[in-house]
Amino acid sequence: MNKRETFSSKIAFIVVSISCAIGLGNIWLMPYRAGMYGGALYILLVAAFIFLLSIPVLLTEYAVGRGSGQSVARHYQVLQPKGSKWHVSSYLSIAGNYLLMMFYTVIVGFTLSYFWKGVTGSLIGQSPEYIVASFAGLTSDPVQSYGLTLVILVLGFLAISFGVKRGLERVSKYMMGIFFVLMLALIVRSVTLPGAYDGLAFLFIPNLSAMQEHGVFRIIHMAMGQALFSVSVGMGSMAIFGSYTSKDRMLFKDAFTVGVLDLAIAILCLIMIFPAAFAFGISPAVGEGLLFVTLPNIFNQMPVSYVWSLMFYTGLLFVSFSTGVAVMENLVAICMDKWNLSRKKSVIINFGILALLCMPAAFGRNIWSAVTVPGFPHMGSFFTFLVMENVLPIGSLIYVLFCMTKKGWGWDNFIAEANTGKEGWAFPTSLRFYMTYILPLGIIFIFIFGFVQRFIL
Repeated sequence: MNKRETFSSKIAFIVVSISCAIGLGNIWLMPYRAGMYGGALYILLVAAFIFLLSIPVLLTEYAVGRGSGQSVARHYQVLQPKGSKWHVSSYLSIAGNYLLMMFYTVIVGFTLSYFWKGVTGSLIGQSPEYIVASFAGLTSDPVQSYGLTLVILVLGFLAISFGVKRGLERVSKYMMGIFFVLMLALIVRSVTLPGAYDGLAFLFIPNLSAMQEHGVFRIIHMAMGQALFSVSVGMGSMAIFGSYTSKDRMLFKDAFTVGVLDLAIAILCLIMIFPAAFAFGISPAVGEGLLFVTLPNIFNQMPVSYVWSLMFYTGLLFVSFSTGVAVMENLVAICMDKWNLSRKKSVIINFGILALLCMPAAFGRNIWSAVTVPGFPHMGSFFTFLVMENVLPIGSLIYVLFCMTKKGWGWDNFIAEANTGKEGWAFPTSLRFYMTYILPLGIIFIFIFGFVQRFIL
């Protein structure tokens, strides 16, 4: 059995957890959905569900990970070894991690391309039509789409091969630090542009007209799914970090800190983008093209556009790559725990697996564009649906039920593990009813309503 690695400090644990949680869900998905679903209204709902759903589920993942000392591949078996079928659900979580990386890695490859465009300044001074054609050319070119994906896989698994402290911690610490500095600089520039107030008003003054356009339950459903995806709970991606954590502190404060920081950075990303968009007359409801089509046009209208463009796409690459590396670490740990492989062998195996699995998303907008699933424009969007509206809510529900029910690990074991340690905050036992009954019902709503609104309404 491989000796379990540990984080070097509490700060390292928080930074790595944040690097996994904060990614394209905050800087890409949150802004374009906020633009579509009413700005402040959507943000308030996401914030509420991070506290009501994501943080409690994150706490269960941390507790299960630390209590077992294993990844999702084995933590159910370790904590409930006799007569239990809970371990079957681990295959859903493992599949979810691979599904996530199948489309996420391709998008990170796009950010690498735009980082290089920022370095060379190839989009500076170009027309809006040229910028649209540039993104279309990137997605329609199979060599670029798949080649960039392979580069991300090589760099990510190379970093992971050095281990938790020298690989995962180091990448997360430096990349998140640089991203945060660049984000603050861009925020200052964005909010000082003429007309930026309208963007801030859109973000912080609720507009109820979005409810009439999209329907209240549709917006609630999207906000709940966003909250789970934003904090990366439900697939065991966070449980692995719990398994690397010592028993010297209680877990609730760490889960709360990660959830709050994730929400804060998501809001900062919105402040970075929307005042600039409004300042230059860009509609907030531009959809998925926000990062790769709309923002280059905004930068072209700003003084010293080369500097702002390079800063943004450097930060975008760093934050998306660090999230990808965190999920890669989870996949490597799964193979190490499941089959007692060395880190080196697990890295090589997972690189080969993902090199194959990323093909549908990389080729889905070009040479394999004819291969689609009804109701989805390309395979990448289908994988996104599987992860966000299926794996995350079902996986979250399983973690909660495992920790709350007598047939699982049970409340007593969960609360004992969560509150073990001399530092931090004890999780209130008065919340047992909420965790046992109300929280599962909320998660079930996400799952059922997602299918109803997509395939029936």
